Amino acid sequence: MNKAFFIDKDGTLVDNSKYPYEIPSDNLLTSDVIEGLFYLKEKGYKLLIISNQSWIAKGRMTYNQVTEIFEKLLKKLNILGIKIDGYYFCPHKSSDNCNCRKPKTGLVMQAVKEHSLNLQESFFVGDMEDDILTGKNSKIKTILVKTGCGKDYFSKISPDYTIKNINEIRKIV
Repeated sequence: MNKAFFIDKDGTLVDNSKYPYEIPSDNLLTSDVIEGLFYLKEKGYKLLIISNQSWIAKGRMTYNQVTEIFEKLLKKLNILGIKIDGYYFCPHKSSDNCNCRKPKTGLVMQAVKEHSLNLQESFFVGDMEDDILTGKNSKIKTILVKTGCGKDYFSKISPDYTIKNINEIRKIV
């Protein structure tokens, strides 16, 4: 069984400060994530992106356009020497009541099957309450990063850990 880091995309890996005008972004938060992602790979973690992309259901982008943005992000990371093991996104609106939209666990469970993952050794990292809830609903440890929406995180849902950005991951694992 493999261990994994489930990573939210918008606000965690990429800049989402131009939301909702620029959607979704592939503007990598290079100075906040690269060192930490290298460290996680060295520690043997699979890196998996889990994201809600309701722009598809809202008709603002096509499935293919969103896929292209994810592929551009993976290419940027790959050029820097970081291999992402997979990415998963929900194309639905919250009103669609699907099983794949965070904070539900459908995408996490799909990744578990595809990558033979041990959730007890895995983490979910993100910048929003839905990310923390997804981790808790999946019975995995959660990490809030103070990037994106995490800068102003106020919730009754407490993460297991809070760090400035992914580069501070050494403080946890």
